[in-house]
Amino acid sequence: MLSKHFTALAAFATGAVLAVNQTGPYHIHITGKTDKSIDGYAASYHAGAAIEALVYVSGPANGTSQEYYYDYQSYNPETGEVFQPGYIVWQLPLSGVNGTTYVPEALTIESRGNWASNVAPAMFYPGTDGGAAVRFYDDEGAGAGANHSVYLTGRDDSGYTDQRPEQGPGPLVDATNWHLCYQYVGGGGYWYQTVSWVFALPPSNPTCLPVNLALELI
Repeated sequence: MLSKHFTALAAFATGAVLAVNQTGPYHIHITGKTDKSIDGYAASYHAGAAIEALVYVSGPANGTSQEYYYDYQSYNPETGEVFQPGYIVWQLPLSGVNGTTYVPEALTIESRGNWASNVAPAMFYPGTDGGAAVRFYDDEGAGAGANHSVYLTGRDDSGYTDQRPEQGPGPLVDATNWHLCYQYVGGGGYWYQTVSWVFALPPSNPTCLPVNLALELI
């Protein structure tokens, strides 16, 4: 896995970056669904070589480790409307002889590795391959400080039986199974309270607390 990330990192650092449409920067505002004392922001914390975890930090956002962008595939040229879904991206700074360059890293739901858990930490790896296809609502209009609640879309299979349904796959639903969970990430070497996705409720990790995520335009 590391060799894959190093290869991607080298490609991006040399300028082999695909052109994308991008909005931002944003802060990622985190608030508790049940625990109202949770009111802070996400930050990118080191979790390995060119790997970051999305970690909860209480209080106001401050610094580039808490600035994110939304990369999307296309938009309406007449209205400027962004066509979703897209990727939440953090720019990894790399210092070199020619100054600082930035490597785009897409938010990934890290479902690999711990097959005994239904909790997957939100991680950043170089590039956008494997990035989570994220959507957002326009909750508070536009402009600085506007919030856009973040969600994922999937098929609801709760109505399935042993008979093939005539109507086809279950309906698409908006899911917001975001949680804050204390856990090891990055191969087990880093202990953080991370933003995580819970695939099936309740979470197997007893420290997990349900939260809402929102892109807050800076």
